[in-house]
Amino acid sequence: MKLQAVGKGEAALRALELADGPTRALDDSGREIISVRSLLEWAFATECATLDFDEVGAALGIGLPAAGAEYRVSQQLALGRRRGEGVRPDTSFGRSNPHDDAELVATILRNAVPFHLAVRMAELARACTIPNWDLGEQRLQPKEWGKRTRAGQHGKTAVLQVVEYVLRGRRRRREELYVPCHWVPSACQIASARRAYLDWWGGLLAVSAGLRGVELSRYVLSDHMPPMAPWQNNR
Repeated sequence: MKLQAVGKGEAALRALELADGPTRALDDSGREIISVRSLLEWAFATECATLDFDEVGAALGIGLPAAGAEYRVSQQLALGRRRGEGVRPDTSFGRSNPHDDAELVATILRNAVPFHLAVRMAELARACTIPNWDLGEQRLQPKEWGKRTRAGQHGKTAVLQVVEYVLRGRRRRREELYVPCHWVPSACQIASARRAYLDWWGGLLAVSAGLRGVELSRYVLSDHMPPMAPWQNNR
């Protein structure tokens, strides 16, 4: 049964996009409406699409010519046209190749963002997760912990200064102790985690822009994007 989208709100559209099987929203042509994040997860987690890791070989034209996704898709489509419409040969070893749409998504990801970011986005898509930007509330804790006792575990102390004084005619000295502390997570760790999330979000935007120039056979891309700065909503 084909269902049409019933609302234009982001919440309603996202709920329909994340649903499985026949409950996902369809457009007028019968293609499933999907967000760019869900599309990447389908391509890499479900269809097991891969990226071309041989950058030097691809640039120089050496190595296996069939390593690139563009080559495999074009050769399969060409052979399918020679043998009849709708025929797609299985040239894999033990399993079928990824869907043509998945190959195309992998190709666009490979060319839309820097290679290291493409690899990271593919890894996150295979795990169906996002960069961990939320490291928890900052807390002040000792840099080092002392031995645990019946009273609990306390921070390891250090000498702040040595005070010398005279008491009853005798020179004495006293060590003033303190517990060195630091913030966990640190400001640098929080900034790094948020930077990684923003890089991923920008990569999704670049992939979405690249997908606008192609037509997929199974899916149609929606405008839904994850929040750009989710940590601002938690204030």
